Amino acid sequence: MKTGAAAVALILAGMFGPAAALADPLPIRVGWVVTPGHLAPLIEALGKREAGVFKHLGQSYVLQTTRFQGTTPQIQAQAIGDLDVAALSTAALALAITNAKLEERVVADVVADGVEGFFTENYVVAADSPIKTIEDIKGKRIATNAIGSASDAAMRTMFRKHGIKDADFTTVETNFANMPAMLDGGKVDLIGTLPQFLQELRSHPNKYRVLFTASDAVGPTQAVLWGMRAETIAAHRPVFVDFFEDHIRAVRWFIDPNNREEALDILAGVTKLPKESLGFAFSKDDFYHSPDARPELDSVQREIDEAVKLGVLPQRVEIRPKHVDLSLIEEAKKRIDGK
Repeated sequence: MKTGAAAVALILAGMFGPAAALADPLPIRVGWVVTPGHLAPLIEALGKREAGVFKHLGQSYVLQTTRFQGTTPQIQAQAIGDLDVAALSTAALALAITNAKLEERVVADVVADGVEGFFTENYVVAADSPIKTIEDIKGKRIATNAIGSASDAAMRTMFRKHGIKDADFTTVETNFANMPAMLDGGKVDLIGTLPQFLQELRSHPNKYRVLFTASDAVGPTQAVLWGMRAETIAAHRPVFVDFFEDHIRAVRWFIDPNNREEALDILAGVTKLPKESLGFAFSKDDFYHSPDARPELDSVQREIDEAVKLGVLPQRVEIRPKHVDLSLIEEAKKRIDGK
């Protein structure tokens, strides 16, 4: 009997292959750059540790996260079908639409920079550096994680406001983690620093000096957002609503003070860093995460427009209504909150 049932199953699978495939959890491939700002790898770890937070993981979908050097490399990954949910800066969003010609949709928040009371990126020089003003950047070496990233775009916007063009300095692309050592070693003259560096910055005021912040450059911004291709959403919309329901629950779990110690344990496990060095995470010393995964669209448009005006971006794009789809997070939130 078991052999006969297996044979029937094989015949049905051959006749109804696509339908049968739908019974398997959909792999959702999510890009990220640096954590805990980008929560994707932490949520993946949380799913293994706190299964009760997730109603649909392993049922309708499975999560696959991939680390990238910056936000702009994720455009190509989306274009060739290797990535479903891309973590994009506003500049990367605009380039995905205008240059790569993707039917991109803003679907959720990743991190916001400069929200009142929360962290804003610091652009740092050595305390004894001859760079005293933005204009002193001319002829210097500037570190960036990736051209077109949120960090990079804010930095270049500030430079353009002070008459500094890309040809006026040397750009060195490197990981955020390498930047402090490169500044200390004299290999670069200015770096962007994430919340991870805040303790070091505060502890050594005679070693480092903040030249400006991202908030100084572009104001409070939706620094990184999640973008998806319209055809990807259309192909599996119910599954993505399941995914965002779990995602919102997970974000709220991480930013809940009651879960702080466990959240730091997960962060230490993922990053392989000592827990005592991670005190900034999920606090006011960290980037802001929306508890509803809702992106701040006005700041996205404002930053794109400013970047085009200053020549940081080549072409303007109007993101609303065509390039925004918040229906996934709205339906997911309604499932959770009932409204």
